[in-house]
Amino acid sequence: MVKTTLAINAGSSSVKVSVYKAGETGEAPLHIADAQIAGLTAPPATLTYERDSEEIIKLESTNKGLTEIADRENITHACHRMVHGGDYPEAHVVDSDTYHHLEDLTDLAPLHNASALAIVKGCTRILRKAKNVAYFDSSFHATIPEAVRTYPIDPEHAQKNKLRKYGFQGISYAFITRAVAGYLKRTKVKPASLLYT
Repeated sequence: MVKTTLAINAGSSSVKVSVYKAGETGEAPLHIADAQIAGLTAPPATLTYERDSEEIIKLESTNKGLTEIADRENITHACHRMVHGGDYPEAHVVDSDTYHHLEDLTDLAPLHNASALAIVKGCTRILRKAKNVAYFDSSFHATIPEAVRTYPIDPEHAQKNKLRKYGFQGISYAFITRAVAGYLKRTKVKPASLLYT
């Protein structure tokens, strides 16, 4: 069985999916394809599909598609980018409790979390053997000091409505800090809290 992972990024008006095939033990997964549906909120929607860095405009009858995902059971993980994870400091496997917690946060990121959760629900229903994992833009900033993340408003109102500075684009920041650390040959990456001191 070929083990395959989907990386899914539900934006406010588009959905991007990248497909990865598991590498040998200890090796990074192999990127094999990308698909994107854009213009979901401003039709007409457009679909682009790339495989092996070649954009495929039209799938002809002789095109067999991706054999790695022809059988749904080959898809072992569906990894979802979520803008808002609230107080979750790291990625979470999405079970029923996690799903409902994220649903409660939808008002804090209405253009993104709702569409991402709809895709999680679809993956749970269609890819029954795949593990759904949510990665949060807000996680990178989970160590923001309380004095920095607190708004100067009524504390009870803020706590009741989960109003505080969370920080976003954290998945990008985490990638950048790892890449820079690698370039500088540094093994330790400093936590986000040090960015705010």
